[in-house]
This record gives sequence, C-alpha cells and structure tokens, in this order.
Amino acid sequence: MTKKQLHEPLYNLSDNHCHFSPEATREDAYKLADTLNGLDLDFPTNFFHLMTTQHIDIECIDILLTQLQNPDIVVPYFGVHPWFSHLFYTGTKPNKRDHYCQVLKPEPTDELIDVLPEPMSMNAHTDKMKEIIKKHDKKVYGIGEIGLDKLFRVPKSGWLGNPHHVTTEQDRLTKSRVTIEHQMHIFRHQLQLAEELGKQASIHCVKAHGVLYDEVTRYKNIVVVLHSYTGSTDQAKRWLKTTPVKLYFSLSDWINGEKDELLKLLVYFKKSTTTNT
Repeated sequence: MTKKQLHEPLYNLSDNHCHFSPEATREDAYKLADTLNGLDLDFPTNFFHLMTTQHIDIECIDILLTQLQNPDIVVPYFGVHPWFSHLFYTGTKPNKRDHYCQVLKPEPTDELIDVLPEPMSMNAHTDKMKEIIKKHDKKVYGIGEIGLDKLFRVPKSGWLGNPHHVTTEQDRLTKSRVTIEHQMHIFRHQLQLAEELGKQASIHCVKAHGVLYDEVTRYKNIVVVLHSYTGSTDQAKRWLKTTPVKLYFSLSDWINGEKDELLKLLVYFKKSTTTNT
C-alpha cells in the first residue's frame, strides 16, 4: 500500500466536532501545534472543526492557529457552551453575588461563589473572537459550541477545568443548575452573531429540544449543525420538515449510534431529497 493510498480516506472525511479539554492550557496548545506539525500526514483543508467553549480555550485556538505550519487544516469555532454560560453576562456588568444568585438555582453557596470568577462580558468575548478571526484572516469559521442543557449542574470548582481550584473534588457537582432563561440569553446572543455573520452554528442540546427548535428556527441566515443529536425521531422529523433551515445532523456512535430508526430516517430523507433535486 502506498502512502497516498494509506491516507486516502482522510480526503473524504472531516472531524466536525473536536474540542480542547476543559483542562487545556496555553502550553497544551503549543504542544498540539508541535504534534500536528510533526505528523507525516497531508491533512485536507478544513479537516479539524475545532470548538471552543469558554474564555480559556479561545486563547488556545489563537495560539494553535499562530503555530501551525498549515493553519488551514483547522476550522475554528467560537462559542460559550451552556456548561460555562453562568460565567458570562449580557448587557451591563452585574454585581458578582447578584449575578450568580440570579442565574444559578438553587442559589449557590458562599463557598461556590468564592471560587467563581467575576462575571465576564459576552460582548468582550465576541470582540476577542473577532480580533482572532481578523488576525488570522480566517474566512472559514463557525460559532460553537453553543446551546441549551437542562441537566448540567455546576461543579464545586465553579467550572470544569478551573485552573485555580485543582483538587480531587473539583469535578463533584453542586445542586445548582444554570437557569434555562440565562442559558437562553447567552444562546440567543450567539445565534444573533451567527445570523449577522452568515455562519454555521454547532449546537448542543440536552432535554431542551422543543425550546431550542423554537429559537433556532427564527434565524434564516445560519447553517444549523445539531451535533451528537440526542432528540427523538419525531423531533428529527420536525427539523427535516422545516424550511428554509440549512441543517446537518452530527451523530456520535458512542452516544446515539444505536438509534437505528433515526439513522434510517436520515438516510431515507437524504436519498429522497437527492432524487427530487
């Protein structure tokens, strides 16, 4: 087998949902760039669709794009994941305690408030994203990972990967959840950004498929990527009947690969659409 034949499958595939680990540091971003630069592989353009989720990994993606010998193998995505949405605010900067007592229910303990950072501005985060895009002259990028999650509970560390609270108990969960109202504020801010830019949005959803559908379908200038889709087959049919939404389902074999009915539905829809066009 020739080297070209060995690597041929890569030219027909792309990984559309990579992440930095919540524990990723700036040093890790340099190491990742060194690893990719050292691989004897000719990755296709736009092979890695790399998500950000919060305020730390947005710096990591800047470093990676700077250090890669071929930065065009990466499609960067910029977003605040619902698991980190409590760290951010829209509008006027709030008082720290007031903010967290409002967006977390039941209200956080004093210990949790102490380890949480000062709330961060979504507008400032968006400005940082735009600076990185301009710096690297990126034409192909997306908004993500964003979305809604009704099950997530805030860890004792304040957020996953908090570098200032590394203990054996940092990933143990509190009783506090981010209110769906606050998640929606952060989600809507980012959907409006995707609409403004005409970009695809990589969307996370757990137990909130109805309200998410109602919100997302208000925007007509975005491409919707429902990654690791966990909704019902009936909800998938609802999505498929919605026009003119530009829609992709991203399926994880580990999470939802056993949903034969859903997979058959999507394959049938793809074939029937292709036939009709």
